[in-house]
Amino acid sequence: MVSFVESSTDDLDERECWELLALASVGRLALSVKALPAILPVQYYLDRPKLAICLGQHRLPEASNNDIVVAFAVDSIDGFTGSGWTVQVQGVLEVPLVGGVPTDCGQTVPGQVVHLEPVIINGHRFTLCPFIAGF
Repeated sequence: MVSFVESSTDDLDERECWELLALASVGRLALSVKALPAILPVQYYLDRPKLAICLGQHRLPEASNNDIVVAFAVDSIDGFTGSGWTVQVQGVLEVPLVGGVPTDCGQTVPGQVVHLEPVIINGHRFTLCPFIAGF
């Protein structure tokens, strides 16, 4: 008979989520592009009360990224202890305009900067499953 070890989870309040978001600079943006799901690794920074996200080499059609609902996730795992945290944000994406022109993130390959206005922000701390992680 196989027994499972319960992983400990601790829900984070919104303030803790913002503090953890400030510790990282890379996350994953989940959105629909031409009716297909896409998950993009992206760089971001806090522009409270929004997240400013640089799409890097990804160039999305205007219709795919303005006023749409998206999900965003950031996490961190300590490889030694097997503990970590995750923060998820759901909200509305918008393309900021400077002088009527979309901004870019200064990459050698032009990339769009988009803003994510959080509607829901939540997260939790966790411990990895020892059977899978080898702890």
